[in-house]
Amino acid sequence: MSNILGIDIGQNTAKIVSISKENEKYFLDFVGEAKTPKLAQPTDNSINLLNEIEPIIKSLLNDSKIKSKQVVASLPEDEVISRLVKLPPLKDSEIMDALKFEAETFIPYPLNEVSIDYEIIEKDDAGRLSIFVIAAKNDLIQSYIKLFKNLGLELLALESPAIALRRSFKLTMPTINRLLAVDMGEKFSNIFSINNGNVYFSRSLEVGGESLTRAISLSLGLDMPSAEEYKKAYGIKETELEGKIRAAVMPVLSNIVEEIRKTISLFIEDVGKQPEILVLGGGGAGLPGMAEELTKILGIEVQVLQPFSGIDSTRFTPNFNLNTDGYKYGLSVGLALRGII
Repeated sequence: MSNILGIDIGQNTAKIVSISKENEKYFLDFVGEAKTPKLAQPTDNSINLLNEIEPIIKSLLNDSKIKSKQVVASLPEDEVISRLVKLPPLKDSEIMDALKFEAETFIPYPLNEVSIDYEIIEKDDAGRLSIFVIAAKNDLIQSYIKLFKNLGLELLALESPAIALRRSFKLTMPTINRLLAVDMGEKFSNIFSINNGNVYFSRSLEVGGESLTRAISLSLGLDMPSAEEYKKAYGIKETELEGKIRAAVMPVLSNIVEEIRKTISLFIEDVGKQPEILVLGGGGAGLPGMAEELTKILGIEVQVLQPFSGIDSTRFTPNFNLNTDGYKYGLSVGLALRGII
């Protein structure tokens, strides 16, 4: 089976993962990342920036030695509009018309400027539907299509991070049915709720790793690079550096905690049960003491995502430790697993 490349273009790095499946076993064929220019999201306002991203991804592909030309990529969560919509019993042919009517209430753009997709996540005994709806601007989608066409790649799908990440959870946590996830990137943190493999809620917050670094910089009078190093070294442990780093970042972290609490309440309202676990992913997940702090504050088990734990890596040896640093690749792993899990 030909490999699918999972490509995650983030605010700070581009990550590529290739996974194959043989005899019900998953193999890692490539994983790599490269720095991208600041604000490197290909949106309708960054056409010129696409030219900077293109050679970066081309270089990564050349390093991979993977011959596959098929790609699944993620849309930036802050550019995706999503909502759980409840509908009365409808025929399949009637659902999209009904969703377009509903979409006018939560999509802040003319409907002719967006593409809408959906997934039926529940149908009760009376035939009433719970549907997870995703919408993105056509200009954004076209910019991705153009990028991968220029690279000579076949774009199989563009997905929201929530849809892709759930495959990583399915592979690494197959016995967990109810979970929340926080994917903390450079500028944004994405919060998702998943029940029985279905996405119920997805939201992007304008708080990320850079927000924590800036808080340290302002509190301790450090430049941003030094503040970043302090953050990575000491994290939010009370015992480190007399708790100064923790004190600096807690006001920012409190904003994320409040949104997690709201998501837990919505989850209980929709599902009727408490989530079993909170999973941390993205670059911010590796902050020392983060999982322990959130466990203490929220009273829920918190784990850092290990997306490579169910994947055989004997065919490819990366230049980093998959066990300690793999959490950053949850999204690209989920993208690469499309169609094989």
